[in-house]
Amino acid sequence: MDQTKKWQLVQASLNGESLDQIVEKAALFLNSPLVIIGNTSNIVAHSTAITAPDETWRQAVERGYITLEFSATLSKWDQLKDKGARYECMTVSQISGRRRRFYRLTMHSQLLGYMNVTEAGEAFDATGEEEYYFVAQLIAKELYTHMKFSDSGRKTKNEDILLDLVNDGFVNRGHFIDCLRSSSLRPGAAYRVLCADLTGFLSYNAGKDSFKLELLRFFPGGAIVIAGQALVILAEARHCDPHDSERLKELDGYLKKKKLVCGISDPVSDLFAFKRYRKQAINAVRLRPYLLANDRNHIFYDEVKVYDLLSQIPRSELMYYCGRQAYELYQYDQAQQTCYLNTLMVYLQTNRSVNATARYLHVHRNTINYRIAKMRELFQLDLESFSVTNQILLSCQLIKLIEGPHS
Repeated sequence: MDQTKKWQLVQASLNGESLDQIVEKAALFLNSPLVIIGNTSNIVAHSTAITAPDETWRQAVERGYITLEFSATLSKWDQLKDKGARYECMTVSQISGRRRRFYRLTMHSQLLGYMNVTEAGEAFDATGEEEYYFVAQLIAKELYTHMKFSDSGRKTKNEDILLDLVNDGFVNRGHFIDCLRSSSLRPGAAYRVLCADLTGFLSYNAGKDSFKLELLRFFPGGAIVIAGQALVILAEARHCDPHDSERLKELDGYLKKKKLVCGISDPVSDLFAFKRYRKQAINAVRLRPYLLANDRNHIFYDEVKVYDLLSQIPRSELMYYCGRQAYELYQYDQAQQTCYLNTLMVYLQTNRSVNATARYLHVHRNTINYRIAKMRELFQLDLESFSVTNQILLSCQLIKLIEGPHS
């Protein structure tokens, strides 16, 4: 390695040169193109003296951010990082004909982003691992300074606000309001939080950001970030209207194609309360299996609220809140290997429709009529009484939580 260029890099840092200048000198030292990626997938800086003769590289720097798909892949760092490397890194050969190597940029245990080195001037093996690590450490310090003290008057990106909400990055409400003023988010407007687990999602598409563009078609003006292995979207509530069946049908088809399940929170107008609504979206996905119509890939929290409420009760105490008749039905099913309780639950949830119950349980409608008549006879059920059926349905939901969604 050219130690003169290394000293010039260190001197640039000591002299307080800009992040762009330091990245330029770092690229010359490593003799490789560099791209510095922020934690909202934006490209903070990149080398210009040394560039990658690669269309994907050019597209990314011109666009100013990496694709949402590849950002999701970077979030799987612990699974995909190089095995046996002296310093943590991730080498990727699936993007194009040129290998990329990524280093995490951290400061005070905070992930600031990534350094992307593209194999161009020299093969990776021609440079010692410690040199790449040295540059990554130096740029992490510079990026931290850049984020903390530079561009104080610039317009704040909605994604920056969203990521800080996810990571508890605001000191207090006043700090939050100050940052909100410099964004395009509207104080007091109604938003919803959407969350989807990306654990099984893997893509090396780093060219056209089709995933993000497709999501923005459903949620125009929305803020989208990858947080851990979750996709988090802050969307205007009007774009997530539970009564807009056509729009939701289209969204569900898209989510199925992407093999994603998305939870949708209640509307929120006070974004400082974001964490509560993010938890709602997460719980909507978690509790989806308890729903009768659980084949949809989008779930509103409103649909699972009762299960979320009941799950706050210690599991060992749930049965104490179960009504007598429902408990007797449960005991009878256990002893006789029947399925009266589940039949009754589906019957009540389908607004006492025999045909709908039969379709859901994959049995003949006469079987449902027989079971209902038998339950009335054995347990003196008054299914015309609202208070009785309400108590039975609540008890069924309690038992469902005890037994599990697939019982």
